[in-house]
Amino acid sequence: MMRSGIQLLILALVVLLWNGTTRAQSVETYVGHQRAGIDLMWYKFFQNRSGQPGPFLFFSRTRASTTYEKAPTAFGTTNAISYNFPNGVGIVGVGSFVNNGFVPKAGVQLVRSKGDFLFFGWLVADLVEKGNLDLFGLLRYQPHLTANWRLFAQLELFPVYQPSSGNWSLTQRIRLGAKWHRWAAGWMTDLNQSGNQEWTTSHLVGGFLRYNF
Repeated sequence: MMRSGIQLLILALVVLLWNGTTRAQSVETYVGHQRAGIDLMWYKFFQNRSGQPGPFLFFSRTRASTTYEKAPTAFGTTNAISYNFPNGVGIVGVGSFVNNGFVPKAGVQLVRSKGDFLFFGWLVADLVEKGNLDLFGLLRYQPHLTANWRLFAQLELFPVYQPSSGNWSLTQRIRLGAKWHRWAAGWMTDLNQSGNQEWTTSHLVGGFLRYNF
């Protein structure tokens, strides 16, 4: 493992073990056969005057990963504020910081949470010339296995379409494991397909470790 990968893993472990370094709701570090990375996520409704969750939801996610060779680190952060109606449908504004700059987005959102199940997703369009259309969906299921253990199953679907070129980027992220109190660990895989008539595919397989604050 090259130095860049070791440095990223050390940073991830520090964040996992010392929650004073971040205000993220969950922190995940993962190690795959080609890349290692860290994923910080914050998902929380603002409280109203009575102390109950109100209609405004703040979502923030920062991801960084690197290969085990001397290659640039892939980095991206997304922050969104939405107004959600009682049926779970909302209006969302999104700001994404990626390697090539800042991209503002706007669209509609859907949030559904019941018992052990959570769905969070949106359909947004870039507010820039020749921008993309993003469809994002996160499904999480955490039923009890015993008094202290839960199943941790999470699926993310992230198709992106560029109307100006007709190109697609299709990403799927799968996490499957067990959760004990605030810790979760298990198997992970990230898949990507991109192109139009000719497609390029990639995959990452490994393990993940997650801590929920």
